[in-house]
Amino acid sequence: MLTDGKAEFPFDSRENLHQGACVRIQGEMGVAGRIAVTKAEVFIGDGAKAVYDKVKANAASAAGLPDGPSLVKDEVTEKLWSQMKNAALELFIAKKLGRSVLLRFHGDADGISGALALTDLLYCKPFQQNSATYGARDALRDISFIGQESRPLALILDFGSGKNCAEGIGFLRAAGIECLIIDHHPYEGAPNEGAVNPFNVAVNASKYTAGYLACEIAAALGLEKEKALELAKIACSGDKSDILPTGESDRAKALVLDFLASHMSFGNNLDFYRNVMQNPELFTSIMRQADETINEAADKAMAKMKKHGEGTVEIMSFPLEGIAKKDEWPPSSKITTRVFDRLKGEKPLLCIGYTDRSIIMRLNDAAVASGLDANAIATKLKTSMADFVEGGGGHTKAGAIRVKADFVKDVLNELVREALATVPKAQQ
Repeated sequence: MLTDGKAEFPFDSRENLHQGACVRIQGEMGVAGRIAVTKAEVFIGDGAKAVYDKVKANAASAAGLPDGPSLVKDEVTEKLWSQMKNAALELFIAKKLGRSVLLRFHGDADGISGALALTDLLYCKPFQQNSATYGARDALRDISFIGQESRPLALILDFGSGKNCAEGIGFLRAAGIECLIIDHHPYEGAPNEGAVNPFNVAVNASKYTAGYLACEIAAALGLEKEKALELAKIACSGDKSDILPTGESDRAKALVLDFLASHMSFGNNLDFYRNVMQNPELFTSIMRQADETINEAADKAMAKMKKHGEGTVEIMSFPLEGIAKKDEWPPSSKITTRVFDRLKGEKPLLCIGYTDRSIIMRLNDAAVASGLDANAIATKLKTSMADFVEGGGGHTKAGAIRVKADFVKDVLNELVREALATVPKAQQ
């Protein structure tokens, strides 16, 4: 299929024309508008760029994208709309011109929901990324997938803003692969060029999840609003966001996707996720199993819970060693969240679960209003305890710290001290 950016033309040619090539053809119009090519000239270098830019401009004028967001309309989304619209336009053009697209999505309910929305409209090679780190090995693997194809595009969903992704994304760009990042994590350095991120327009904006942003972009591209809204609610449920009203059904779907993702390794799992969500009997069975195992783990964690200090903020911590096991369900993050949900009240609350190598934080709205910020705490401890801390970050209300072996108690004590010192100052 040939396109000038406005219309498509089926053709037959004896020439070997690869996908994404910029060509000028001569031929005869046959049956049903099919062109029989008699001569084809393939452009390269500056000539190809000039043709591509012209076709791209034609496609942009034909896109017909809406003037604003359709799922959530508030000050932040209105400010962010130009970036979401530009991303939608890039994906529309990529589809129109048959570009090779690789989608790397984070392996949780938020990332999966956004990936499901985008792949309903866009053909791409989707791969699950279980780690929020995108390193050199990840980049080299992706370069081997699409690096030799014409005008490749890498779509990074629900990660990419941290320093631990800078090297890998730099490799992609050095290989000539354009990168489009859709994320809602705070930047640890300079903002990513062309990224769609609510932190571009607001502070403490992580509740505008990457999955929601992807659904908003998919809706702009033509995904039915009802389906886009369903997937956006799952994304919000998975990340405890309140930008959309959610119910038990949304939370159950998010739980099932998180459970499935925890058992899936590298690869394209989107069809598997779709099949499970459409099988009521299997879905219910998985949902009950996932919920029961989290509750059992939360019971064990709460039996070991300790309260810290008598300050304005209520700080509760519990060890997860022997309860959360590496690469098994439920992960430490889910156990900590379930305990947090049980404790959550009106008073400022900081809930901390910890293993021998990690500390997980959960904050309620009152704690945030009092001046606490999980991402800020993790960032500060990475600097002040650099000999003990390997990394960390997160959102305003949820964060994690990776700790060097044998130092988790030291870091935990400093975290508690920092939190107790912060809240009274914020309320004076």
